Amino acid sequence: MAQNLEHEPESGKRCQVCYRLRLEKTYEYLISCGADAFTTTLTISPHKSAQAINKIGQEIGGEKFLVRDFKKKEGFKRAVQLAKRWRLYRQDYCGCIYSMRQGGRDEQLAGERRGSKDSG
Repeated sequence: MAQNLEHEPESGKRCQVCYRLRLEKTYEYLISCGADAFTTTLTISPHKSAQAINKIGQEIGGEKFLVRDFKKKEGFKRAVQLAKRWRLYRQDYCGCIYSMRQGGRDEQLAGERRGSKDSG
């Protein structure tokens, strides 16, 4: 789905497509399981636009989408603290392979791929 968007900057068109895809899938799950409402933790990231995410969520789910900005009231800081306490893994990118490249992680990814080939 991100084809032809790999050169878009972070928070650009590619991210908008990704937000929509993730929220559509979440809405489909909401319908299939009969839940009353849904939201997303994507808004906890200081690198993600809560306004854009919430707008897309409302377009998809209407009143069933709970508008939230989890980074408010030091939400991001709190999430980091809890992750440390509970020893949770926190990745330093959103999950998109293209954002890894823009974050300077393409060399790390290439090294990890080489390492897995060498060890197998």
